[in-house]
Amino acid sequence: MHSCDIGLNSHKPKIKEKHKHNHSDKHSHEHHHDHRTQDKKVLKIALVITFITMIAEFVFGFLSNSLALISDAIHMFTHSFALIISLIAIIIASKKAPIEKTFGYYRIEVLAAFVNGITIILSIVWIVYEALERYFNPSEIDLKTAGIVAIIGLIVNIVTGVILMQGDKENINLKSAFIHMLSDALSSIAIIIGYIVIYYTSWYFIDILLAILVAIVIGKWAYQVLKDSTNTLMESSPLDINEVKSFIQSRNEKIVDIHDIHIWEITQDMYNMTAHILINKDDIEEYENILHEINHSLEHEYSIVHTTLQLEFQRK
Repeated sequence: MHSCDIGLNSHKPKIKEKHKHNHSDKHSHEHHHDHRTQDKKVLKIALVITFITMIAEFVFGFLSNSLALISDAIHMFTHSFALIISLIAIIIASKKAPIEKTFGYYRIEVLAAFVNGITIILSIVWIVYEALERYFNPSEIDLKTAGIVAIIGLIVNIVTGVILMQGDKENINLKSAFIHMLSDALSSIAIIIGYIVIYYTSWYFIDILLAILVAIVIGKWAYQVLKDSTNTLMESSPLDINEVKSFIQSRNEKIVDIHDIHIWEITQDMYNMTAHILINKDDIEEYENILHEINHSLEHEYSIVHTTLQLEFQRK
């Protein structure tokens, strides 16, 4: 018993691979295009709001000599930077790629999410550092100014977060930008609570406790963004290989074996797969139907819209 490629010893046309390119590809690209149009819109609005707030805080911070306002303006700059990265990534991903970029520029969104994940980690470090600084070097708090700054930051981030929620919630790039806004909103809430408690009790340690709590929550989100983006960049399979293999074999009794399976994600909901399909020599006449059944079922069950399947046959 041995196996060989269908293109070697067969009276059929020498077709070694069957690469699926049909209406599902077109549907997939249109699906991404529609989402990106909406995502670009919400990112632009969020960026304008954040950028205007940042400029206003810088101006009034210098005019009033308020370190709190200037510090928050710098914080707003980091969020503007994150939104700019996400927006540029979507714009680039929407462009038509040269022929050598066989998968287009879709991965740029995943790379943007990874960069934003790193900046979220840096934000966590900043939050904890600020809390420690205030604890070991306590100073009189201008509750009015600090409260106004924190409330402004909270309102801006809530509004921006709501706007970003109008985009594609499953897009890892947009999700990373949203987490930036959400992390700053949590930080603002913690600051407001901390200042109120300190004002009435002088318990400066509350700042550290709240900062650590916020850091843990944000850190969990940041970890997930970094994990997902790293897995995609490393071309780890987004699906259970053994599950997909069992599913394919259960769909057609003519399939003897499946091996050399590779599944990877280009970007959100854009899965690719290559595999070798072993069938009996007596079933070679059915190879078109077998491939059609596999492609159709994979698209329906797992959203795998790009498949390259190498058919091999087994003979006694």
